[in-house]
Amino acid sequence: MSNLNFSPRKYLEQILTTRGLTSADGRVLYQYQLSVGEFKEIENILKKSFPFQNLNRIGDEWARLFTLYAAEWFRREYTAKWTWDPILTALNIVDLPVNTRNEVVIKGLRFWKRPIIKYSKANNYLGSIFKEGGFPARLLKEDGNRYISIFQKVTSLYLNNKYDIDELRAEIQQELKTLPQAFEHDETLSLVIDIVKLIIEKVEKYGLNVQQDPITILDQESRSWRKEFPLPIDEDQTIVDDFLRHLFKSTTEEISKHHQLRQAFKCTHSLSEDFRELFSTVYLPEELSFTLKENTELLRTRGHLVIKEGLNNKSHFLCIAYLSLQGSQQVIAEINRGFSKDIRRQSCNETLYLCLEVDGVVLSYKELEDSSLDFETLPVAFEIQDKPKYIAQGALKTKASEVLLSLPAGAKFIHTESEDSPQYIGQFLAFDLYKISGQQRILTQDGDQIFIKCGHSQVEFEQLLFRTNNISALQTSPSLAFTGKPVLKTFGTHTLFCGKEPIESIPLHRLLGEQMLTLKNRQGESLLKKRVIVLPKHFEVNVRAGAVLNQAILDIESDAEIQIEVLNLHSSLVYEKTGISYKCQVECAVVPLALNLKITFKFGGECIVTVPFPARGFKLINEQKEVTSKDLVIHDLLNTELQVYSYDRAAKLNFDIVLKTKKNQGYDVPFYRKKIKVKQGISSINLYELVEDVKGVLALDDDLDSFVECTVSYHHSEKKWNIRHYAHQLNWGKNIKAYYNDKASLSFKPQAMSLVQPQVTSLDLIEKKEWVEQAFQLPELDMSLAPYLLIPAKDSTLFRAKLIPEFNYPEDTEIDELTEATRNFGQNKLSIKQFIRTVNYENNEVFWEHVKALLHNYEHLPLNTFEVLKGLAANYDQLAISVFKLDLSLDLLRRFETELSVLWYLIPVSSWQNAINQLIQYWQKILMDDGTYGRAKAENILKRLKNFTPLLAESFHTFYLSNQRSFGPEFNFHFLNDWIFEGNFIGGLENSEYQRMLQRNHSATEDQAWPTALSQNKWPYFDCMQKLPFSCQLASQWNKDVVYLPFCLAYMNVKHHSKLQLSAYDILQLKQIIAFDEQWFNQIFSSIVKYLILEVK
Repeated sequence: MSNLNFSPRKYLEQILTTRGLTSADGRVLYQYQLSVGEFKEIENILKKSFPFQNLNRIGDEWARLFTLYAAEWFRREYTAKWTWDPILTALNIVDLPVNTRNEVVIKGLRFWKRPIIKYSKANNYLGSIFKEGGFPARLLKEDGNRYISIFQKVTSLYLNNKYDIDELRAEIQQELKTLPQAFEHDETLSLVIDIVKLIIEKVEKYGLNVQQDPITILDQESRSWRKEFPLPIDEDQTIVDDFLRHLFKSTTEEISKHHQLRQAFKCTHSLSEDFRELFSTVYLPEELSFTLKENTELLRTRGHLVIKEGLNNKSHFLCIAYLSLQGSQQVIAEINRGFSKDIRRQSCNETLYLCLEVDGVVLSYKELEDSSLDFETLPVAFEIQDKPKYIAQGALKTKASEVLLSLPAGAKFIHTESEDSPQYIGQFLAFDLYKISGQQRILTQDGDQIFIKCGHSQVEFEQLLFRTNNISALQTSPSLAFTGKPVLKTFGTHTLFCGKEPIESIPLHRLLGEQMLTLKNRQGESLLKKRVIVLPKHFEVNVRAGAVLNQAILDIESDAEIQIEVLNLHSSLVYEKTGISYKCQVECAVVPLALNLKITFKFGGECIVTVPFPARGFKLINEQKEVTSKDLVIHDLLNTELQVYSYDRAAKLNFDIVLKTKKNQGYDVPFYRKKIKVKQGISSINLYELVEDVKGVLALDDDLDSFVECTVSYHHSEKKWNIRHYAHQLNWGKNIKAYYNDKASLSFKPQAMSLVQPQVTSLDLIEKKEWVEQAFQLPELDMSLAPYLLIPAKDSTLFRAKLIPEFNYPEDTEIDELTEATRNFGQNKLSIKQFIRTVNYENNEVFWEHVKALLHNYEHLPLNTFEVLKGLAANYDQLAISVFKLDLSLDLLRRFETELSVLWYLIPVSSWQNAINQLIQYWQKILMDDGTYGRAKAENILKRLKNFTPLLAESFHTFYLSNQRSFGPEFNFHFLNDWIFEGNFIGGLENSEYQRMLQRNHSATEDQAWPTALSQNKWPYFDCMQKLPFSCQLASQWNKDVVYLPFCLAYMNVKHHSKLQLSAYDILQLKQIIAFDEQWFNQIFSSIVKYLILEVK
């Protein structure tokens, strides 16, 4: 072109130059933060230069400027429909062929190093452009209030850890129906989440509160905050005044409420919209204290927090907790950022208990108050809303003018002829639900009256809280049982009645058995009721095995006279009484899991007590049934318990896990061995922990058809199970065939997913009916997206993923490097890993979008299904970058650990430094600030990961963020050597960490159970100890592996960037040694790393 005044090339250079760039750096286009003047100038240049373009082949510079303009147009001007028309109209373009327009988008986004998104066979060109534009600001100016309510709802969801796109869409689906077409697309919803995250970051970082003007504070504290938002707020005061200011204030209130919840250990309850289910939301603070029983050793630094409905029922997994000892019996459990989770209730009348489990064994527990909802006995009130929220049970007064009330069977309203008559709404389980208002009186099953009052000036209700010192641990029905009289936790104006008498005036022998207790106030009004079991003050039941397998011996002691009956079918009972002791012998024709005993007291009271049948050895129990199959899948272990019968003494169980593949079917040396201690008597071990171990062993082999043989041995008992990833697979034929088992509830839904663009929605296979089998046929596939993988859809029956064979790749098409590496993988198994080594934080958005799609869209599949994730896990620098670039969740990081054989201790300090520096530099370049924003972003991620690995602990944060090596004088050589080995200045040798560790593991010394695999195989990296000046005198060669390993890995990490030649099996062995005493390993490893960093200062 002759006229340079409207040269796209010149203006592109100017845009990059003013931002300190010589070329595009891969950032999303809205982050170039075009001013109004620049936007209008680009519009003018595109208008004037378009007539000079060849419609069959638009110039590259014009295409680059057009994509930047179109993205900015969406950010500034979009109001309604998902169409190109208004953009082309603004540029006076009447005729731009579709193929030419598509080519313009491809060329433009390629220049800006941005990906094109796809949804099916076709590229989504308009979506790709609009995704680059950020949030459409004109919508906020024209109807800000409607969007504020959506952002507020998303803020609440995000703070409660619910920010998955699918979950978000489900929560706000009603609002989405009234919004413009852009909100049908994931890209716009992702931006909503991004804006919410930014606002939350600002509120928390600068301590904003409702009394302050947030905009004034931000302008004072952060010069670049406006540039961080995907909104053109640099010049548009309307968005700031009418939208952001309001949103900052509402977010401040939401965060305040959220923090209050996070300080509490509590639960709330709500019904589902259709009244079919009750959910309890459990809230955990950031830290909880548990008291351990005596003689309990804690060697782990991680445990599981689980919920039980009643102490004798199965566990619901909640989250991982990071553990530290305070004194000898107190354990502090840290929960990242606090936690909340919805639990679908199975037994509403049972109390919820939060249990701390390590190696599947319960170490301690806490009761959640007001977690037992007694629908069978009491009216239960809920707020009237989409998901009715629990208010209280029993007598209550509420501010609400109307409430939803559940009525027990046999209870009824009395004197309801007024205009406030209850209105029947439906049922929850077998209990009728009514909408009530005004004041209502309810006649209970036992003739009492309970008052419910709506529209009161304040909320008033009671809780029935008992002292816990005489609550029985026996399993009874109902489940709350006392040895002796129940006693209220607080004394006051209320009295506990049994029938018409206060229980204080009733002799204990008349209370024995099942009783209905009523809490009454001074006026004699009934407030609450509870059906309980009252046992004698001394009442014990112990079980042991009989002489034959179907025989049980029960030793019962009761200081009140009893009669005993066994309720199990085809069972017999004989017993003899000596003093207060009853020796019972039970024989069963069919051995049950538990015995149901009917206990009848002398004065007529009775109760049911359930005890485990005393089998021998151990059993796998799932859904109250013994698991008899020898073939299991990983998912089976999630709800399975191992019941161990050890009557004479505490016992140790050995878990040996051996990998079985096509290559090593005869290999019989355990790949993984774990020992778990159980108490004397009958114990239950949850197999959550075993799931991680099994995944870790399966990750040793690329063959997804491999399985593990798990052998559990105890004394002379031994059982074996084969455990696989999948129970099913689809077979290739002319069609793809799936064979159904009529007795199994299988729901096959195979799909074809693109391995080069996993962002594209997977295609469902076509279902066909054949004579006996169920078969599927491949749909027509777009070969530009090949190769394809055959996978199960989410929420369908899992089967083994398989590569779809025979692809005809299109010729003469320009493809990106990742696609080329993926297609070459068949000929070069290192092609993907070699490509990943070249990846950095910026300029590789295609790769990072690919990884994000794999992790978010296909999380139901094992991570080692995908070669890209395996390659990422094998490259330390890129893995560290992914943690900060993608802000990976702790759950995902743990999956990398187990499913991809990642040992986080091996990620070099230099890799973490590099990742954090790249993050800071990336945002520094975009915002043109001094690095404050990027540093704050990195700091937030570090805080979230501070307990995940010692190398990201809080004491390292200033080193990574500011290169400050101020770890303190305690990390010089002389102090460390004394603290770890010598003990000269800390009270003697017995106080050194080495001696403490030996003492913690004295039982392992007695049993010769120290791990010694590295020593036996002459591990070469033990030579590192000669390069460190520490004076380690081993008490025994048995403990060499455990003692030396933290020193050696620390040395290799800092000095040699963890360049060790390790196989996946080697890493598994290292994990076992670390797990032997994590407390020792973590503190020594962290200390030596700091010493080495200071040494090279």
